[in-house]
Amino acid sequence: MEYIYKFIEFAEESGMINLIFWGATIAYLIHIYYKKEESEKYLPLKLVGFFILGAFRLEFAFNWYPIIIPAGFLLYWFLLKNKERPNSIIKKKATILGVLMLYSTILSNIIYDVADYRDIKFDIKNISMDTLKEDYETIKNELGLSWETDIVNFEVKYDNNKKIKLLDMYIEDKVNNKLVSIGIYNGDYSVKQSKISNKGQIVENEFNTTTEELLEIIDNIELKKYDKADIYTIKYENDLSYIENKKAYIVNSSNYSTDKLYPNSDIIKASGIMYIPMEKVSEGSWSNIDYKYYLTNYEISSNEEDYEDLEITIKNINNNKSVLIDDIYEKYKLMEDLNSIHITRWHGENDIDLEPDLFIKDNEGNRLGLCSKDKGFARRDIGETSVWYIVPSDLYEKINIYTMK
Repeated sequence: MEYIYKFIEFAEESGMINLIFWGATIAYLIHIYYKKEESEKYLPLKLVGFFILGAFRLEFAFNWYPIIIPAGFLLYWFLLKNKERPNSIIKKKATILGVLMLYSTILSNIIYDVADYRDIKFDIKNISMDTLKEDYETIKNELGLSWETDIVNFEVKYDNNKKIKLLDMYIEDKVNNKLVSIGIYNGDYSVKQSKISNKGQIVENEFNTTTEELLEIIDNIELKKYDKADIYTIKYENDLSYIENKKAYIVNSSNYSTDKLYPNSDIIKASGIMYIPMEKVSEGSWSNIDYKYYLTNYEISSNEEDYEDLEITIKNINNNKSVLIDDIYEKYKLMEDLNSIHITRWHGENDIDLEPDLFIKDNEGNRLGLCSKDKGFARRDIGETSVWYIVPSDLYEKINIYTMK
């Protein structure tokens, strides 16, 4: 049966069906032309005209279902059929050929849709997190999906050996007009396809993450393993409305490193994955050990009140001057400036031979050190962890100005 489906897809996509239909149509029109009852001027064009009349249709949707009416054929049948004219028999045949061509095309499209949107099982063994990205590429190529598809819903559960126990992947291919669901059934990938028949089925989100981007992130970010964990869950959400900042990390798309989200950041919109290690309490019962958010896209909204309890100190070692910023508006303005700048984590091969001399720190353990010798670098200290970043070269002066007031 699969070979039949593949032949139908090949015949449709290669244009073979259209070639057969139009070849047969032209051959039949030529055939009935030579069966003419009498000579008539412009008869070939008139036969083509009656064929087009028979194929003319009106189409409208009822509850999103298309309804096709052979308007041209009905017009001919009720108004023109009994009118006396030369070669009326072959003109009638040309009109009937037109309506047959119309419904043959509709039937052909229905058969192709059945083949193209059929459910498929993929016999891929040893399904694991290590091969998920490559397995998806295999499925994508087999289904003929576009180069990039949008992820609508994603959830995967896997054990300590990275063997996948559950997969629920729902993707959208706007180019090929497809909605595709990928899961696991009896150890094989099970794929269900459906046609996007109306715009209401298209899922519009603030942040669109492609399936390829999501699988690349999951494949490359470092996810902590837990001794007590029996199963791990990764969920993708396109509309994260509430996030506990202490559990949130930002994913750097350039190298898939992760940085802790600033504690006072007020996330109003975000998309990303939720990572949940779980331990088995009893048969069929599980308990979360921890959870973390890894944000791929986000939008921060800040208000002055967000920084009311925040204590910010700026210290310049060169002139030994330290400034405590206690004005709530000044704190708000400073944090807005810091949140808006673009920084990139440094991944150079050699250690940076610099020592910061201008520090900005808060009462929650965060500290950012800037260097007067090379103002394009900054060191972020969180507890005992230090990470170097590439920053805008004018950031040093923007921060240092507070010590010069």
